Amino acid sequence: TLYSPAQLIAEHFMTFTTSEPTPLLAHSDRVFLQLRQEIYQFVLLPGDRFTEVDIARRLGCSRTPVREALLRLQNEGLVRRCLRNGWEVFPIDFDVYEDLYETRALIEVNSVRSLCSSTSVKVNRQVLAGLNAIWRVAPQEMLACDDIASLDEQFHLALTEAAGNRELTAILTNITNRIRIMRRLDFEYESRITQTYREHAELLEAIEQRDEARAIALISAHIQDAYQGASTITLRRLQGVRVKQIL
Repeated sequence: TLYSPAQLIAEHFMTFTTSEPTPLLAHSDRVFLQLRQEIYQFVLLPGDRFTEVDIARRLGCSRTPVREALLRLQNEGLVRRCLRNGWEVFPIDFDVYEDLYETRALIEVNSVRSLCSSTSVKVNRQVLAGLNAIWRVAPQEMLACDDIASLDEQFHLALTEAAGNRELTAILTNITNRIRIMRRLDFEYESRITQTYREHAELLEAIEQRDEARAIALISAHIQDAYQGASTITLRRLQGVRVKQIL
């Protein structure tokens, strides 16, 4: 569904869900948040395998909330099913991630080009007003890493949806799910959050001015820099975990 300006603004100013489980949450929500945090913090490493019984025993609950939580994590591209009732934290293959970011760049360059120059009735420019309200402001430094990462995902998907190609939007959505674990790490640093706000604002300004060449250069550099930053942080984090395991 295409994000309307009102939806984008409402989504932005809604109360974000904390990453810390609370007693008020349903069992499946608590298990989901716990496992997602363990994956993000590399407590559960890429490639680690486990069963629903393992998780249920460790977290002191039945298999039903564990299964529901794992299905949600699977939808986010963080885990996948193995044989029988086994599960695996989605492995990180840097060659695959490079291909995914390259494909992402091709899609988003095409979207930006359409937003700058296309006169097609499928292009919805109204969505840009909602994006401007979110990104052409001072960085929201009080938001948690996960919330900024989510806003960033919404920004890029909204641009592609606004360009009017539903098939490309579906492909980009799939890519977004698959790169989430790396992409999120990039927002653990305040400097990256500030940079993201600035670059999104510059891109929106270029699109508003129909400056196609500048907009394409901005989105290309933005995605390439994001890939370099996320891959470097991910590799460093994995190396740090392995050193601790050896010690």
